Amino acid sequence: QEVHDLLSDYELKYCFVDKYKGTAFVTLLNGEQAESAIQKFHLSKLRDKEISVQLQPTDALLCIANLPQLYTQQQFEELVRPFGNLERCFLVYSEKTGHSKGYGFVEYMKKDSAARAKSDLLGKQLGTRTLYVHWTDVNQLTLDLLHSKCLCVDKLPHSYSDLDELRRVFSAACAPAFCQLAYGQDGQLKGFAVLEYDSPEMAEVVQQATDGLPLAGNHVRVSFCAPGPPGRSMLAALIAAQATALNRGKGLLPEPSILQILNSLGNPASLQLLLNPLLHGAVGGKQGILGAAPSVPLVANPALSTALLQLALQNQGQAQQVTPQFRPDPGSSPLATSPGRLPNPTGCCWALPPSPRLGVSPIFLGGPLPGDMAQGHVKSPILPSGTVPLASFL
Repeated sequence: QEVHDLLSDYELKYCFVDKYKGTAFVTLLNGEQAESAIQKFHLSKLRDKEISVQLQPTDALLCIANLPQLYTQQQFEELVRPFGNLERCFLVYSEKTGHSKGYGFVEYMKKDSAARAKSDLLGKQLGTRTLYVHWTDVNQLTLDLLHSKCLCVDKLPHSYSDLDELRRVFSAACAPAFCQLAYGQDGQLKGFAVLEYDSPEMAEVVQQATDGLPLAGNHVRVSFCAPGPPGRSMLAALIAAQATALNRGKGLLPEPSILQILNSLGNPASLQLLLNPLLHGAVGGKQGILGAAPSVPLVANPALSTALLQLALQNQGQAQQVTPQFRPDPGSSPLATSPGRLPNPTGCCWALPPSPRLGVSPIFLGGPLPGDMAQGHVKSPILPSGTVPLASFL
């Protein structure tokens, strides 16, 4: 409360007091209020003790680059907001044209939110662009350092390796201090290059003059890199971001082929597990014991679904060649069973007592479910009995 009273002339957005360390973290409405509060209260006294008031160094500030040039402030906020509460968020615009430079800054209230945003957005495809995200020091947010001196030239043919021609084309207006094509760890060209100029103004002149320029049969795209890192460091960072984009969504192990999946289906239990979502409830809309089958089949590949059904039909044919025999309890008819017990075609009986609490029928392991039992006939555990067109399962 004392902190709120002390800053009553300012609009507080956030206030946290650490009683053990004797510090308070306060977020005011804007930078002007923060500067005013520092001038007014720094080295003043509170509870007869001198206090120090200064800007808090942030470790939750990110720069996100390679955004579409027509990306709006609202779209940028929608992109970064899902990862946590925002402290500030803005795009950088050209002072000359008023157009977005294709990158912006976002500061989160918590570092873990920023880390999550960096992890999810780095290498993310946004249209035809691959986002680049990196940590930024708060001292970068000055008028002189907000504008980038580096350009990224992409949409080059992957076979293009003429560095001299590239340098000559991009020296027409201003000569670059650094110019290099991107190579991967395997030594293969990556289809883009990075150039660095002596000033942001030079970089902006070249970007406006060369964006969309035909080169080696392609119309190249020239974008601003994130400000701060020199050209050589930016080149390495963009190569890593491209690798992240290529690996996004891939698991640690390669995806199995259809043939590998089918070869692993020698176990009938595995086959039945895969077929249940396809077959359960196919006849007359009958639901399974756990409710309705999912509306989307478990196996989405049509070729794999067909192969599974062929295996199922083969299993059914083999099962019909064997006449099931019941081993009833002594002194009872084949269908006269004791409470909580049904005959089992495997010759063994496992029974669970009925649950009066839930009103659930007993579940039997090793044999068909009670609903699948009929006098003198046992339904196949793989396919429903009766005449069912095969097309209804595909």
